[in-house]
Amino acid sequence: MKRHFDIIIVHFKTEGSMEFYVTASIVLPWIAALIIYLAKNDTVTNVLSFLMLPILGYFAWEVYFSNTLPMLIETPKWVGSLITIYDFGLLGYFLYQGMKNRSILVSALAILQLALLVIVVLMIQHSDTADIYVDKLTAFMYMIVAIIGVPIAIFATKYMEFDEKGKHSFVAILIWFLGVMNFAVSVNNIEWFFALFETTTLASFVLIRFRMDKEAVNNAILALWMNQIGGVAILFALLMLIKTSGMYHFTDLLSVDPKMLSLAALGFLSLSALVKGAQMPFHKWLLGAMVAPTPVSAILHSATMVKIAPYLLLRISPIIKGTLLAKLLIITTGFVFVAAAVIALTQDNFKKILAYSTISLLGLMMLAAVVGTPIAITASLILILFHAFAKGFLFVEAGVLEKVFHVKYIKEMRRLIEKAPLTLMFIFFGFLNMTFVPFGTFIGKWLMIEEVSGFLSHGSYILLILYVGAGSAFLSVLYMKVLGISVRKSHGIEKIKLTPLPLRFNFVSVWYYAWLFALTIFIAPFISTQLVPIAGEISGGLVNIHADGLSLIINHSTLYFWQIMGALAILLLIHALPFFVHFKNVDTAMPYNCGEAFPRHIETYNFVCISKYESYIIAFSVALFIMVLVLGGGLL
Repeated sequence: MKRHFDIIIVHFKTEGSMEFYVTASIVLPWIAALIIYLAKNDTVTNVLSFLMLPILGYFAWEVYFSNTLPMLIETPKWVGSLITIYDFGLLGYFLYQGMKNRSILVSALAILQLALLVIVVLMIQHSDTADIYVDKLTAFMYMIVAIIGVPIAIFATKYMEFDEKGKHSFVAILIWFLGVMNFAVSVNNIEWFFALFETTTLASFVLIRFRMDKEAVNNAILALWMNQIGGVAILFALLMLIKTSGMYHFTDLLSVDPKMLSLAALGFLSLSALVKGAQMPFHKWLLGAMVAPTPVSAILHSATMVKIAPYLLLRISPIIKGTLLAKLLIITTGFVFVAAAVIALTQDNFKKILAYSTISLLGLMMLAAVVGTPIAITASLILILFHAFAKGFLFVEAGVLEKVFHVKYIKEMRRLIEKAPLTLMFIFFGFLNMTFVPFGTFIGKWLMIEEVSGFLSHGSYILLILYVGAGSAFLSVLYMKVLGISVRKSHGIEKIKLTPLPLRFNFVSVWYYAWLFALTIFIAPFISTQLVPIAGEISGGLVNIHADGLSLIINHSTLYFWQIMGALAILLLIHALPFFVHFKNVDTAMPYNCGEAFPRHIETYNFVCISKYESYIIAFSVALFIMVLVLGGGLL
């Protein structure tokens, strides 16, 4: 169905407020990053990092609540020329890194990208469509970058003072990365999107190898060539779109009958999203990022990089909805949602557990985006936002565990409640936000179950309900496994010693905690007044979700406010429960043990047996990727 856009066209060279806020959201982080990098002064780094929070937050607020959205912003011709030159320079740098590190894959993919880019530049025709497009979805991503991304940079200013080198360079890269993300979600021109897509690849490469040891460099190279595959896919999509329709702007694609568009081009665009979203078998680059300083993981998983994946699928959702491509994407992302959650159960490293759960939930976000109905898109937006908050929160706490308590593995978390009760409380709250009612991630899953129940009469969608139910169950087991180990004890808690934490660590932790707590209490009006309009704008349909006071009504189901508060009160008791639970008369005398008491512990089942099936899971995910491209893209 052809979509019509009521768009306000704004000229870049005018002095209107909206284009200023958009431009500043992109450029200001780059300026701040450059000052930090050049000054290399603690005061400058700390002050500018803190200032980014109210400034970017204000800009995002102004754009989000503007009554002029959606709007197209025209740019001077030289900007497009500069970005094309930058494209070639960036790919040249990738080629240099491939040759320097003797990586055949990086070098070959860089050469392929250079060749494809030359063809794109030669084929592309002038278009009167503006190259910047800002709508509610763009403003929503601005909010995530400001409210969730900037605190990670603040956290990094203290984290890097713990036995780390290059504090100022590191913080500068993080803040620059935020500006890159804002630019990536603002572009309408797909050639420009390619440039920003690969710039996020560059940022991840630089951050992952930051410590410059052998493992860090190898993992950075892995991330580089894997994400280059996504860049190649975008260039193939561009070539097909230019050849078949002459279009290379998102708004142009969304304004025509989808039957006029190349399904293969849309398949390649979707493939780039799956790569950037670390979906199996391309998940290893995100796991490899664990060798970098912990703020890298926090920013990759929450506010930047991987969030480009669901963003891109949301952007093209209206034109792939209901196609064979969409159905195969649902099968693929749903499989990853379940499989990654299962594999996460075998992990012992705390950050790897968080990484696998990110891969899993990214699958669910993209699945919801591809389903494309108004309620499914609302679910995707909910998952994007609350996952970003929870993962930023949990990775910050992982950094606290690493630097203050020297804990990296969950087996080292035993009796952690005795020496780090506050940090453990924050971890509890983060995990609860990922799992239980009335928190946002649960609401997102509930919306998906509510929506897919209407598809049970369609055979091609029958797997949806199984995917959502099974994946959610496995993730719940995963989070409870970690929490169970952290409070494990045989004779109760002996002594609580509250370890003082740096002020900046506490500020960021309390910031995330307060936001999650407030959003949970007011989740009904928040979803109905803030996220529903975005979903309606994307899907072009009516979203049957609204608030009755502080109660949430979805179709014919209602989540009452008293249920929200009751569930919240019960779950908050979990914070305090381990302090008061004591096990008595549970020790037993084992035979052939000289009558010595054998202590009994609460244990969590060891899922290591699943590991031997991981290679089969990866092989199946490869087959699904091929199906998406070959069958979904109509290449046969």
